[in-house]
Amino acid sequence: MQKAPELIAKLITKFLKNELSEQESKDFELWLASDPKNITLLESFRDTPSVQEELNYFNTIDTDKDWAILSNKLNLKPSPKLNWIKIISYSAAAILLLVAGIGLYQYTTSQRAKMPVLALQADAYDIKPGGLKAQFISADGSSTVLNGKIAKETDANIATKEGFLWVKNTGRQKNGYNQLKTPKAGEYKMILPDGTKVFLNSASTLRFSNNFNKGDRRVELDGEAYFEVAHNQDLPFVVKFNKTEVEVLGTHFNISAYSEEATKTTLLEGAIKIRTEKDQSILKPGDEANVANGMLNVHKVDTYKSIAWKEGMFYFHEDGITEILDQIARWYDVKIEYQGTPGTKKYSGDIRREATLNQVLQMLNAVSGAKFDLKDRTVTVNF
Repeated sequence: MQKAPELIAKLITKFLKNELSEQESKDFELWLASDPKNITLLESFRDTPSVQEELNYFNTIDTDKDWAILSNKLNLKPSPKLNWIKIISYSAAAILLLVAGIGLYQYTTSQRAKMPVLALQADAYDIKPGGLKAQFISADGSSTVLNGKIAKETDANIATKEGFLWVKNTGRQKNGYNQLKTPKAGEYKMILPDGTKVFLNSASTLRFSNNFNKGDRRVELDGEAYFEVAHNQDLPFVVKFNKTEVEVLGTHFNISAYSEEATKTTLLEGAIKIRTEKDQSILKPGDEANVANGMLNVHKVDTYKSIAWKEGMFYFHEDGITEILDQIARWYDVKIEYQGTPGTKKYSGDIRREATLNQVLQMLNAVSGAKFDLKDRTVTVNF
């Protein structure tokens, strides 16, 4: 579904002012659902430090009147040689810059990981996104709370290095184990004693021996993590999760093991061997191994989908609404309750993880038609 850029820009403007008629709402939802890029374009309206003042002014504007004036002044004549998404961007930018004073960041695919988000009314109950939060439990039982960075390094085994938690290996506790744990709405990144970088997603735990890199390089994962493994031909790196093991020499890959019934291992670079109790396989870049009930299945995937969280994005591609909301629940530390039947419809698009929860729910409402009610850290979804 493609409409004239001027009309789409007008619908976007009316959506921001909550002035869409019933028919316009239907047209707008159809347009959003027709292409994931349309969702990203809508997201690209960025709130500014003076956003409330601007929005208050925005809500006093007569959209139809000012649109007619601006259309005549701009004399927009889209060229068939131009990308229509960009034309809409120019049109919408003109409206919002000249009429409302709110800037629009033009959509380009290269900006996917830095896309700004739609501003909301400041008085709405909202929940901020997750951030750098974790707990490091040393082999000797001592615990350090991590918020952004280590304020004071009381544990001789850890330090900060280039924005990472750096775990040194002193060998004081020969049989002890260290753990890095992230809560819901938390994530953290760490450098292991061998130089391997680990990015730990929310509600996840990584466990490794205090003698790591002295005879073996084994870690245990519960949740999700992205690994950039330091190469060591003589000492393979092994990740154990849910009765499954991944063995590598040096490579980049992501493991999602939130569910005991199903896990995903996605390879971006190098090669890895994956073993279950019943089967094993060698993965090549672009492969994803799904393990469900002990059965191993390998297929090609869009690898960006598996690492988008590390790049600060929610990225959906043919996902059901419950799959999407599972990610939302972990990142915003909320409970999801359903009223009605979710259905089997699939959705594609991306939203920045730094968006507030209400901003995310607005986007999901626009494409799915589901109604979202946020109260006391519980999101009720009504279909």
